[in-house]
Amino acid sequence: MKITPLDRQWQQLMALCESEVSLRAKGHQARLLRLIASDIERLAGEMGFSARLIATREFRAERAAGHIVRIVTD
Repeated sequence: MKITPLDRQWQQLMALCESEVSLRAKGHQARLLRLIASDIERLAGEMGFSARLIATREFRAERAAGHIVRIVTD
């Protein structure tokens, strides 16, 4: 199954969010956390998420046939 650009973006966004949660749980790496947060904000913004959803990290998407077909932005 071919991975679409939206699938790739979604996978990258989820990986960044997982890294952010993991580093926060460890309680250190402030510089790395800032870099990851910046990447999350940039990528989520490119994907169409609102500032509120980005700030709260409430990212949702709809899937069909194994692919992301729509980003839920409301």
